[in-house]
Amino acid sequence: MPSRFTYSVLGHFASGGMAELYSIVLNDGQRALLRELQAAKVFRIGLHRRFRFGLKARETLSPHEHIANSLEWGYSKFRPYEIIEWVEGQNLKSLFNARSNVLADQSMEILLQAATALAWVHEHDLMHLDVKPENFLCRNDKDGTVTIKLTDFDLTRPADDNAPKKQLGTPAYMAPEQFKKKTASMASDVFAFNVMAYQLLTGKMPFTGNTPKKTWRNQASDSVLPRPPIELVPELPEKVNRIVMRGLVKRPQLRLPDMRAWLHEWKYSN
Repeated sequence: MPSRFTYSVLGHFASGGMAELYSIVLNDGQRALLRELQAAKVFRIGLHRRFRFGLKARETLSPHEHIANSLEWGYSKFRPYEIIEWVEGQNLKSLFNARSNVLADQSMEILLQAATALAWVHEHDLMHLDVKPENFLCRNDKDGTVTIKLTDFDLTRPADDNAPKKQLGTPAYMAPEQFKKKTASMASDVFAFNVMAYQLLTGKMPFTGNTPKKTWRNQASDSVLPRPPIELVPELPEKVNRIVMRGLVKRPQLRLPDMRAWLHEWKYSN
């Protein structure tokens, strides 16, 4: 299917888990990002379908102020691709690594916008399933305001697709049920989001261990609970401490069920 856009490729931008990314300029002068499935994965049917579902999911979620929006998706010589808006800025992981003051100065606004993005995903009965700092882009304007945009929908699945299966994602942010039962729900996204929130607010991860495997065992264990973030950051509002801890409850049936509920707590609880 030919693209409705004409564009010039500025250069290779990055290689992702499934995609090659290119910086492009559209015929109207707008900068954008081209993502296409890596050539080696085109005929791997499961990966191909998953990638295509992610393209459709982003299209469904667009436009939204906190989503890296889809401009187009289609096929070029059997390779699925998408053109998405260009977000000028860095992802939250890069800001963590750089110890950027933006994180401390704008932490509450960053969390609110990131939560709004993920709530929009859940509003559409989808699970993101790769919630982590790398997948939230942060544009920091000269006037000091920040804009957060969620990206990377390659692992996204329908909310009712929760049969046991091999769980993909980033272990440091995965929920206990993903480790133990190989199942996921929107509550799994809630857990991952609150691991990230804890990291943003305290500078530390809620679960630790001498090795990555020990950390993941602690993360999955019902008997290992994180220290409340307010113990590490005494000036943290009690409401924020409470909401983050509710998002880190190990049993999914006792956790906040989705990010719409999380956002309601953030906005309306005392």
